[in-house]
Amino acid sequence: MSESLQKINSPLFTNPLEAFPGLSIDDLNKYLPAIRTVEDMSMTIDCMEEGMFLAKCLDGLKQIPDKSMDLIIADPPDDPWNSTEEIGQRKTLQEYYQWNNNWLAETYRVLKNTGAIYLFSPWQYSGMYHGLLSNTFKVQSRITWLKRSNESIGKNQTWKNDTSDIWFATKTDDFLFNQRAVGIKSEVPVLDQKIVQSNLWLDIPGIAEENGRYPQKLFSRILESSSFKLNWVLDPFMRTGDVGLASKRGGRRFIGFETNRDHLLLAMKRIDRN
Repeated sequence: MSESLQKINSPLFTNPLEAFPGLSIDDLNKYLPAIRTVEDMSMTIDCMEEGMFLAKCLDGLKQIPDKSMDLIIADPPDDPWNSTEEIGQRKTLQEYYQWNNNWLAETYRVLKNTGAIYLFSPWQYSGMYHGLLSNTFKVQSRITWLKRSNESIGKNQTWKNDTSDIWFATKTDDFLFNQRAVGIKSEVPVLDQKIVQSNLWLDIPGIAEENGRYPQKLFSRILESSSFKLNWVLDPFMRTGDVGLASKRGGRRFIGFETNRDHLLLAMKRIDRN
């Protein structure tokens, strides 16, 4: 075997120590070479491609064609500048507001006229997101769920923050919900009795304390209510792939962006193994 071929077939790492919780050396050898960035994205409305990309949300969104996404599920970070190249550069609330406004403008562009966005928000920023969404989207509802976690008790030891908001908004009033077109007049009721109709989701479990992951039931409900099989689902802030995993299990096509390489690798592993 030639020396060059040996290098290609050789593992990237041989150290038996686990590099990141949930990732083994074998995982790194398998998934690191498969990482893709925005430079690997070349999509048109007639030629879409599923994938998870190491990319900032704005950079990735700019590569998505107009009116191509059926559903967007977004959980933006409280500190979007906490990345390896910009860590420590604190931003003002005004800059945070403008950053949110910029990426939401891109989601509006890529969303289909019949599509929807579900935006996760802690109570501190809920009013801001309501205002931002109202500038362009049609806000349909504010969902509240029991987001219990280790961080639910603040430093002041006052009221526990056990809930979190999910803003449900659409691009137009002619959107799809619960397998039906809401904007079209029909004698058939839009809501199916089998699906939870309240925007108070008390039956959804909280975030898992051992790994910080959201319950799959949360995303399954969103997918079943606002998308069909083979629809395109976008997660601009993928983390470890909760939305992507639910999308794969539900037969949807998924695109996700993540800036943390370790989180991206773990997402690739989780989705690949389901």
